[in-house]
Amino acid sequence: MYTLNYKYKNNKFLIEWLKLHNFALKKECLVQFFSGTPNQEFMQNLATTLTTALPNAHILGVTTDGEIMDGGVSANETVISVSIFEKSTIHSVNVEYKTNSFDMGETIASELYKTDIKAMILFTTGLSINGEDFMGGVRKVSTDKCIVAGGLAGDNGEFKNTFLVHQGKVLTNGTIGVALCGEELNVKNSYQFGWEAVGLPMTITKSKGNRVYEIDNVSVNDIYIKYFGDDIAELLPKVGVEIPLIVNRNGIKTARASIFQFDDGSLLYAGNVVEGESVSFGVGSPELILKDSEDIYIRFKKDCNPDTIFIYSCMARRRLLGSKSIMELTSMSKKSTISGFFTYGEFFSDKNNNYLFNETMTILAMSESGFQSDIEIVEDKFTLSKDHDNRLIYALTHMTNVVAQEWQERLDREIAKNKDQERASFQKNKLAQMGEMISMIAHQWRQPLNAISATGINLSLLSSMEMLDDKKVQESSEFIQSQTQKMSKTIDTFMNFVKPVKDSKGFKLAHTIDAILQIMGSQLVNHNITVSTNISNHDISMVGYEDLLEQVIINLLANSRDAFEDIEKADKFISIEIIMEKDIPIIILEDNAGGIPKEIEEKIFNPYFTTKEQGKGTGIGLYMSLDIMKKSFGGDLKYSATKDGSRFEIICGEL
Repeated sequence: MYTLNYKYKNNKFLIEWLKLHNFALKKECLVQFFSGTPNQEFMQNLATTLTTALPNAHILGVTTDGEIMDGGVSANETVISVSIFEKSTIHSVNVEYKTNSFDMGETIASELYKTDIKAMILFTTGLSINGEDFMGGVRKVSTDKCIVAGGLAGDNGEFKNTFLVHQGKVLTNGTIGVALCGEELNVKNSYQFGWEAVGLPMTITKSKGNRVYEIDNVSVNDIYIKYFGDDIAELLPKVGVEIPLIVNRNGIKTARASIFQFDDGSLLYAGNVVEGESVSFGVGSPELILKDSEDIYIRFKKDCNPDTIFIYSCMARRRLLGSKSIMELTSMSKKSTISGFFTYGEFFSDKNNNYLFNETMTILAMSESGFQSDIEIVEDKFTLSKDHDNRLIYALTHMTNVVAQEWQERLDREIAKNKDQERASFQKNKLAQMGEMISMIAHQWRQPLNAISATGINLSLLSSMEMLDDKKVQESSEFIQSQTQKMSKTIDTFMNFVKPVKDSKGFKLAHTIDAILQIMGSQLVNHNITVSTNISNHDISMVGYEDLLEQVIINLLANSRDAFEDIEKADKFISIEIIMEKDIPIIILEDNAGGIPKEIEEKIFNPYFTTKEQGKGTGIGLYMSLDIMKKSFGGDLKYSATKDGSRFEIICGEL
């Protein structure tokens, strides 16, 4: 096989060049053209010219953010690459976008797949396609049986319109691809990155697919303003290509570049950014990029002597390196004919998966004569002068990372320290509740103890008066036994509370409420507080640690009880209701104890914040209760003011 490249000037010269090399007579002919003119009319005109001149060829065209031809890099030009296969077969198709990117990827891979396939080259339009989902669909068909290469079309950083061409057809939203097949076709791929993560790690707190709304609970637009200033943020989404997000997935650093900004400030990225993922901003290092290029070249020199190399590289590399971008290509261009383009996202595959990369140069090398490992090639060392700008960029990046590392280490120490404090606070809260419960048990026992004592005195009196008969003894014994059983049941309930539950299991919420009121009921009555329950369905249940939920409910009931001490009120009440919302149980506790002052409502869940007198409250009750509901149940604890008091909603799961 062989490849010849041509820089387009006009149709007349192009047709002469095609005739000169007799491409129309070749059976297996692949034409790729990479155009820096993202104009539909121009793309249609060129497609018509090529299909007329080469009716048997497979023609694929894509708009770019820069073109690659042998050792040179251009912008706003058109490069035509013609590859002739002598021992292989090729097959090409196009697919319009219909439902989603994954299905589109699966469809084109299914149409291209052959039993002897060695590689797929795929291009998609660059602004509306989720490249990561697309590659997932391709993987469903290709698995690890062939190499996948290519990328997302560009439009010179305008992010307005990208176009594809297959044969004589122009696509504005879809994908095109070619399958390269044959037992004697040898294919090898590689990639190089060169971007460094800078600053402290951040967390994606709100995203959907490849659309990001919030990072660290701040709008993604405000995050860029925070770290880079208003002037840089105004350049979004373009600047999001040069300052991407870096995420580490299974040991592979992957960049995510923004390609569109919505009216609400959220950003669309070329691939998915998963909620909960840790990300950092990325900064390109020219020195590291060129060092990686040298390493790639050396590896290729050892085991690969290709007939043709196709390169699909990120637009950000060309923009970062500027005139030095040709240095990435110089040595490889001495080994083989090179062509390709600068993309809005690069496709790559290995035996484990398919990937969408950003900020990356991907390399696809092919040969029909076999890769030789004993080829002598003069090795050129890449050199990048460490001028003032490069030294300054390196120094600032290094300083940022050192500061970030120091802050991270300090943060880790504080987190460990806070965890120790939380454990101590949790234990303290538990002990405080145990103390309260012992006090409640004392209240609970007082009445049966008095009754047992009175029964004993009555028996003694009847005996001394010789009026005691067997029937009275039997009645008194049964009464004493019933009272001791009540006392025993109270102790059992207390023991269940203090004994930690080791395993998460199912339990009925009505049973939980009954158990708590068995212990607290008498004390609440002694405070002249009426407790009403509204449990329409006693079978409402959930899975979790019942003892932790009991702590939350007891804490809220105790807070209501204490709040009544500060007010004179005849009709004190606490209502407990259990409802279901979206299949999630919610326990509602409401009182008429006056409520919480509006000015401190936002602080009540803060650690160590208390409204009680010094020595009477630790300020950890509500904080720990909220922590339990979020961490142990994936739920929440919400407060709202009512006309005469407070309302707390214990949400026992994620709504």
